[in-house]
Amino acid sequence: MKPEEFNYRDLQDHIEVMIGKFGLQNSVKFLGSIIDHTDIASSEDERVKQLIKLTISKSIEVFNLKKATFYKSNLSEYKDARMACYYIINKYTQISLGKIAEVFNVKRRSVEYFEQKCKEMLSIPSFYPTYLQRHRAIEDHIIKYISTLN
Repeated sequence: MKPEEFNYRDLQDHIEVMIGKFGLQNSVKFLGSIIDHTDIASSEDERVKQLIKLTISKSIEVFNLKKATFYKSNLSEYKDARMACYYIINKYTQISLGKIAEVFNVKRRSVEYFEQKCKEMLSIPSFYPTYLQRHRAIEDHIIKYISTLN
């Protein structure tokens, strides 16, 4: 599959959507934080822990799940929520898949599998519209949180 090619018009359109969604001030802060810090370093343990907790709690909220069964349930909604967590945590931190597996008390291979599955699902948004909408809601919240960090 050929990778998607973007041009300056696409960039401008996305910036306008970002400003419309987050406001000018937050958009500028976010872009500045991307330039300065592309992710949260694992040496910043407290920030990483906060981001993980926030990602999990937002996933539970967005997927409308019960917190008590979040880590163990085999229902597809719970698996999808955990999959979104694996992907987002991996994308915005420098912690390894093995450490993510420890947080969720699963095998590293499970995290690796679901992280890859998430990438595939996100690459075909028309096949998974509900998942994509939920994933975006979680990721937008995390991006907003990261943009507020110093």
